[in-house]
Amino acid sequence: MRLDRVGQPFLVIGENIHATRVVRRAGRHAVELPDGAVGIGFDDAGERRVLPVHPALAAAKDYANGRIKHVASAIRWGLDAGDHADTAAAYIRVMAARQEAAGADWLDLNVDEVSADSGTRAEAIAWLVTTVEASARVPVAIDSSDVAVIAAGVSASTQPQGRLLLNSASLERPEVLDVAQEAGCAVILACSGPSGMPADTDDRVRNGIAIVELAIARQIPLDACFVDPLVLPVAVEPDAPSHVLDAARQLRAEYGPEVHLTGGLSNVSFGMPARRILNDVFIDLASAAGIDSGIVDPVASDLGRVFGADRDATAYRLASDLLLGRDPYGAEYMAAFRAGRLAEDG
Repeated sequence: MRLDRVGQPFLVIGENIHATRVVRRAGRHAVELPDGAVGIGFDDAGERRVLPVHPALAAAKDYANGRIKHVASAIRWGLDAGDHADTAAAYIRVMAARQEAAGADWLDLNVDEVSADSGTRAEAIAWLVTTVEASARVPVAIDSSDVAVIAAGVSASTQPQGRLLLNSASLERPEVLDVAQEAGCAVILACSGPSGMPADTDDRVRNGIAIVELAIARQIPLDACFVDPLVLPVAVEPDAPSHVLDAARQLRAEYGPEVHLTGGLSNVSFGMPARRILNDVFIDLASAAGIDSGIVDPVASDLGRVFGADRDATAYRLASDLLLGRDPYGAEYMAAFRAGRLAEDG
């Protein structure tokens, strides 16, 4: 947990242990092995270790394009239960420890890109939950687009550090609420509608109220509900950040301080340059609007830096103008970036 600009708790759902995550094949984490293959180097309790890239990932298109899905690679080694399984487990635990040290209150786990097969994904989430819980000091969040995978993760968990968080229920899949109710989990409630993403503020509020009421009907307490107004990239939908912030204010007014508001806050910067500045500023704006948690990478988004930022700084103003619709389509922001006025320390 971290404190926001006015001293209120801001809960962190650490998002980085996902099968989607990549590192550059030519980057600082990659290590060439004696046989010419590539591995991922990491430090484990002062010992330098290397986890080879799993053959299935080395044959994938991402690898050919210079990217390694390192988390997916570790999970595949874990499922194989062969010579590299212990190293794979150590790699995942080192990642978890870094997230914890940076302030994560939950560790969000996602295996969806490990396989197209639901059964394999269920095995993968069970391995990942068991591996992380063996050493983690905070509970896990189980994230999947497949309800069966979420249920498998819940079944594998012993909840040693407290209440699980499920990511996520919605009007499209309210059955996640049944899993949460049965196992006593907290749950993220996405503000999507019965047939897709919300269009504006009103859609987000309407859908948010509807899914919260379904949770309440299942006797899930408000303090176990994390309502997600659904952050979309400002590069795709210029009004989306304002819709999220406006919806957050209305949902906070509707349910008071007990309910939690959250979201994938770094989604806002996809497709834009100087992403760290946009992410930092949006987290600060979100907190001011009543959002009290975020699905973020706390290693990349240092919340001490976020909530201590100078709101009068040029970079902050340019980013907030873009996010709040005062710089439609980012003409001024992009000009400033090209002119070097968006220094990452600005």
